[in-house]
Amino acid sequence: MAKLDEIAELITEEIKEFENSVSRLEEMQAFLMNYKIKPDTTDIDFILRRYNDDQQRAIEDQHKLMANVVYYINKSMTIPKWSIKLFAGLLVSIILVLGFSVYKVSRISDIKLEAYGQGEEKALGHFRSFFEASPEASALYQEWRHPQSKK
Repeated sequence: MAKLDEIAELITEEIKEFENSVSRLEEMQAFLMNYKIKPDTTDIDFILRRYNDDQQRAIEDQHKLMANVVYYINKSMTIPKWSIKLFAGLLVSIILVLGFSVYKVSRISDIKLEAYGQGEEKALGHFRSFFEASPEASALYQEWRHPQSKK
């Protein structure tokens, strides 16, 4: 029986310890149910703020670049290709006409000399044929040309 008493005592002690453990677990459960968990997000906030600042700087840089592009586009002139080709064609035509005109004007003195020479030849040929046709006129002309003094 002594053994039975010993086993009963052991079982009673175990039951008391079990009850103590259960009551401690219940207290812990109540404590944990009422405990407010606040997550620590300071590291995440720091990373996100730094990323946000980087993005803001990148956006500002892009806005500045876009403003420069818009400024230069507004400042530039767009000319259609057909008008450039037309202008180039007119410019070439004007240069050709001016060059030809300068060439012709520079040749005017040569043309005048040539015309004078032809006119002189025609006049001499005309007078020669006239003097050959009428010898009296030739004699009168020679007398007029070389007058002899009558003293």
